[in-house]
Formats: sequence, C-alpha cells, structure tokens
Amino acid sequence: MKNRFLYGFIIALCLFAPSSFAAGWQPLFDGAGLDGWKTVGDSQWSAKDGVLSVKGTGSEMGWLIYEKSCSDFVLRVRFQWHGGNSGIQFRSQMKDGKMVGYQANLDFSRDMATGSLVEENGRGLLQESEYSAAEIRRNGWNEYEISAVGDHIMLSVNGYVVLDFEDPDGPKDGFIALQMAPGDKAALDFTDIRLLETRGNDWTPLFNGKDLTGWEPLGDCYWDVLHGQLVGQSRGGKYGWLVSKDQFKDFHFSTRFLVPRGNSGIQFRSWVVGEMVHGTQADLAADSDWISGHLYDQGERGIFVKTDKDFSKLINWTGWNTYEVTAIGPKVQLFINGIQSIEVDDPERLKAGVLAFQIHSGAKMVTFWEDLRIITFD
Repeated sequence: MKNRFLYGFIIALCLFAPSSFAAGWQPLFDGAGLDGWKTVGDSQWSAKDGVLSVKGTGSEMGWLIYEKSCSDFVLRVRFQWHGGNSGIQFRSQMKDGKMVGYQANLDFSRDMATGSLVEENGRGLLQESEYSAAEIRRNGWNEYEISAVGDHIMLSVNGYVVLDFEDPDGPKDGFIALQMAPGDKAALDFTDIRLLETRGNDWTPLFNGKDLTGWEPLGDCYWDVLHGQLVGQSRGGKYGWLVSKDQFKDFHFSTRFLVPRGNSGIQFRSWVVGEMVHGTQADLAADSDWISGHLYDQGERGIFVKTDKDFSKLINWTGWNTYEVTAIGPKVQLFINGIQSIEVDDPERLKAGVLAFQIHSGAKMVTFWEDLRIITFD
C-alpha cells in the first residue's frame, strides 16, 4: 500500500511540477545593467537608458557572455553599428581561454559579412550572407534574428532571411555572447535583446510566394500574388479579409508588411462570422498615430490593450517593416520592427483560431505582405 502511495505521489509530482520552459519571449537585458552577463577580454561594456554599448578598447577581442546555456531558440536583437567588427556567438563555450561555437557575423565594413555564419575557433566560415552591407541602416537601428533548432540555423537581418543552413556536425548547446574586436572606431549599441525557447519546434512557411494556397479571401476585397508578395486591395468599401485555412493556438508568427495607407491588422485566435472575422487582432493603421501596436478584439471587446508607444513614428510607411505576434497560453506579445508594443495575459482566448489579414471598411487602401512564417507549440 505504501509503495502504491509513493508511486502515485511521484507521478503527481511529475505531472504538476513546474516546467523549465519559459513561455513567450524572455528579455536578456534589463536596460539598466549587466545582470546575468559577464565580460571577457578588453572591450568596454556599459548600459544606460535601455541601451547596451560597447567600445573595442585594448588589443584583444572582447566578449559579453550571457550566463545560461541555450539549445533550441530564436534570439532577437536590435543593434546600431558605429564601426568595427562584431558578432553574436550562440551555442558557444570557452575552451582553454578561447571562444568556440557559432557566430552570426556583424561587420558593415565588408560586403555580405553581416548575416554570415562562422564557427569561431573551429571550421571558420560556414556560409556567406545573402544581404549586402549597402542595405543595412548606418544611422539607425537594425534587427538581427538568430534561429537555432536542431541542425537548422537561420539568420535574418531587418526581417530578411539572409542565411538558411543545415549543419548536423555543429554544436547543439551553449551560451550566447556579444563580440567586439579592438579598433580605434570600433563601437556598437544593442537593445531589445530577447529569447524565445522553441523546445525543438521549427519555422513553417505559411505562404509559398506563388499563389493563395492555404488562404481564402473573404468579404469585400481583392487578393492576389505579385512579385512573391501577397497584395490586398479594397473593392467596394466594406470589410475584407484573407483567412488561413488552418487554425493555430500557441505560436510565434512573423511577417513583413508594407501598408502605405489605410487601416489593417493581423487577426489571430479568431473565427469567421458571415463575411466578417471576429477575435483578437494585432492592429495596424497608416492613417493614425495611436492604433498601430494595439491589441484589438474585432467584433467583440474592441480595444483590449493600448500600446504606450507611437508607432506612427517607428514604422516606415513607404518601405518594409516586421510584425511579430506571439501567443503562448494566456501570454500575448506583439512586436513591430523588433520593438515590443504590448504584453498581456488574455485567459479568455486560449482556443485555436484562424490567422487573417484585414482590409478595413471605408477609404480605399492596399496592403502588401511577405515572408509569412510560424513556429507552433500545439
């Protein structure tokens, strides 16, 4: 009897013990100090007003190491380059005083360097980037995304996938570190450093770049594919949608958008009612200084959470931008151009639902979308 009780008690502990998996995006930098990080080498690191700055002082390479081992994840960082050769180590370790592991290169002085993959103190250059240094913003913030899931390594710069690499021989675990090589003008700024643990779940594309496979138009709009992009246009002034055929519950979704005018948004955990879509929406509007980045509840609760940032000044309305939607359990997080707009718990919406792109009623408008991809946790 005692053995049965003990066995049942152990099973209960296994079922209800807290998981080490951290749901949603976790910040690695608090914006004020270097807690959780340690410095190695000569570089000078400092933190102030939400920005992590480094200068390539001395004569040796410098590193700032995040003191936690990471295996399968997506890492997002915004950076501003001033000069010098840098990089982001991942799945790395120190061996005999040397840094060993993957590095996502960061060097604007050499073309096709930023976004290339190197194995530091190992096999060297593994694959060059497909992103020219001329495309990188010299006087503003840029986005870096590092995805490592099993053998699959994918790097993105400013929302564009610049490297997609399968490496069965590479490291599968290790720490993350920021690099700075010495030099008179070597300096960078980092901010919005965040990590999403994927538990072995990898990216799935949701748009083939050729046709509307997997999607259905709904309502008063016209959708087509042009030059590898989804193009949505108003037709008669009423609501229109492009609705996914599949449903998603717990996920991280990423896309690029160009919305030169009008009111749009990304529906998620949503459902179709007649020729409308109801449910939560990552809001987006080119003709407003307060809508973009809000969490809206179409046809239900209305404005659910307002962002505290004015994204009308943070979105390029004549160029491409990134939008990320993460919904895992009750936690919902939205990011535009790498900047978090909201984070909220919404326990009322935990069921799977469709994704959909909105064409708002009223004034004529056009929207462009590309690089639709998702990581699911269902």
